Amino acid sequence: MQPKKLRNLLMSGRAIVGWVAVLTPSLLGKAWRINSPLGSETKYVIRLFGIRNAVLAYQLYQADRPDADADELEEALRQGIAIDALDLVFILFSKAPQGRRSFSRAMPALAAMTGIVLGLLARERPELLDDIDD
Repeated sequence: MQPKKLRNLLMSGRAIVGWVAVLTPSLLGKAWRINSPLGSETKYVIRLFGIRNAVLAYQLYQADRPDADADELEEALRQGIAIDALDLVFILFSKAPQGRRSFSRAMPALAAMTGIVLGLLARERPELLDDIDD
């Protein structure tokens, strides 16, 4: 797949997850297998997560415009990769609640890994383009 298509996929995914988390935190809570009904504090944290993802999607959208500097795109992708990597580290090293299987962490871990992979594959690689031109 072309890096442009992968960036669009990453941007769309971040925007969808972000707005779902902001508008319907209970739906995302069910996907993460958080006990229902969600408390107001939990909804607040899920909404913060959603805002973060919506901002990352918007940042990638702005960096991918035709008149943007090439460094903006690389920086936006690097920031998303770093955030997803930190998410994955916290998910993997967090302690599972008593009586709960680690499967409840599978969905967020899969989302973080997908973000990392898409972010890495969506990067423009000028060194490869220079070799093709020669």
